[in-house]
Amino acid sequence: MDTAPDAPRDRAPPEPLYPTSLLDRVAAELLQCRAILSRVEHSVHDILDQHRAGGDERSWQRNLQDIDLLEQNLGDLALCLQNAARDPVLASAQGLEARPILAPLRLDDLRQRLTGRISSATARATDVEVF
Repeated sequence: MDTAPDAPRDRAPPEPLYPTSLLDRVAAELLQCRAILSRVEHSVHDILDQHRAGGDERSWQRNLQDIDLLEQNLGDLALCLQNAARDPVLASAQGLEARPILAPLRLDDLRQRLTGRISSATARATDVEVF
């Protein structure tokens, strides 16, 4: 019995997932995460600049540097994955079975984008859900 959240009974069998496509899509998702994080960082800076009294040094400044470090790491990881996706060895690789690779992902929209069913270019990365 198939209980995977991304496998409705009426859906066609999944197509193979090619490593180059997967790496490119993961890189695109990382770049979108980086852009979201950059917007958050700028918003936090604006808020703190508005409320900062004097030159008081606080631990939040180190946390802001961690946001910047995370943004840089996400960007560099995305570049690494994009380069790997263009490697000729991976271009000749066989397709992978998508379900076991993507099943642990919590977000169905992300799982769909990584399979190529939803284009990263058309996906709306500007909406942030707060829960």
